[in-house]
Order: sequence, then structure tokens, then C-alpha cells
Amino acid sequence: MDKKKSKQQDVLVIGAGASGMMTAITAARRGLSVTVLEHMDKPGKKILATGNGKCNYTNELQGVTFYRGDDPAFVLPVMEQFGFDETVSFFEKLGVYPKSRNGYYYPASEQAASVLDVLRMELIFRHVSVVTECELRNILEKKNGFLLETDKGRFSGKKIIFATGL
Repeated sequence: MDKKKSKQQDVLVIGAGASGMMTAITAARRGLSVTVLEHMDKPGKKILATGNGKCNYTNELQGVTFYRGDDPAFVLPVMEQFGFDETVSFFEKLGVYPKSRNGYYYPASEQAASVLDVLRMELIFRHVSVVTECELRNILEKKNGFLLETDKGRFSGKKIIFATGL
């Protein structure tokens, strides 16, 4: 990528964990151009540790009582739009079929790598650009979107989605 100038994307996603990758895939499925910026050396690296390496990617029981923080109700609008059924469907469309154990859902393979592999493959299939080992330095609001300055160059996008985790 040219360090001085980049093509404007519809969406820039900051973070290539599970939520960042799912967000990028969803935007790309809607026909939007997407670039994901990740500070780690590989997208989704932490997925491999979830569920003791088996990746429990959703739970049957969801609601405010399962979230911590100053405002647990913050999750309600999100859960109404993309809850349990939508999560299971999202992964089934990628070829990850669920196995339920005590209300926790895992890939049938019981391998977190299965989830990570299909997410990475879908990013490639959807022509999502992923820039790794990329440190964000500054965000500038421009007339038609945003300009992100990083150690890997500048990236411009109409919208920014932060999916940085904790």
C-alpha cells in the first residue's frame, strides 16, 4: 500500500478479533469496501484460546445479567439485532455447524481453529483487506469521512468501526 495515499474505503474496522472479522464480513456481504487494521501479527489470534481451545462462540442464555460494567443494558440493542439465532446462522453459512453442551455452542469439530480458519477465508473471499502489525497513531475527521494515520501509512474511510476488545 502506498504510504502517502490510500483509496477511500466505505468502512475501516479497527481490530481483527472475532467481532472485527465478523463486522468486516457483514459489511463486505452488503457490498461495501472494507479494510481491517490490526495491531497483532495475525487476525483472530485470541480466538484459538476461547473455550479451552474449542471456541464457545455463543450461548443460549443471553441478557443483561450476563454482562459486566457500569451499564450492562448497553448490549440490549445489539442483542436485539444480532443475538443467539443470528450468531448460529452466521457461522452455519460459513460451514461451522454447532455442537451444544450445557447451553454453550462450539463448532462440531470442537476446534477453535475451525472458526478462525473460516473467518479468515471469508475475509479473503469477500476481498477484505487486512493490515496486521498496524499501530494507529491518529484519527482525523474529514469532510467525507475519516483519515487514519498509522505506522503503515494512511487509510481513509467513510465510516470507522471500533472492534478492539478489552
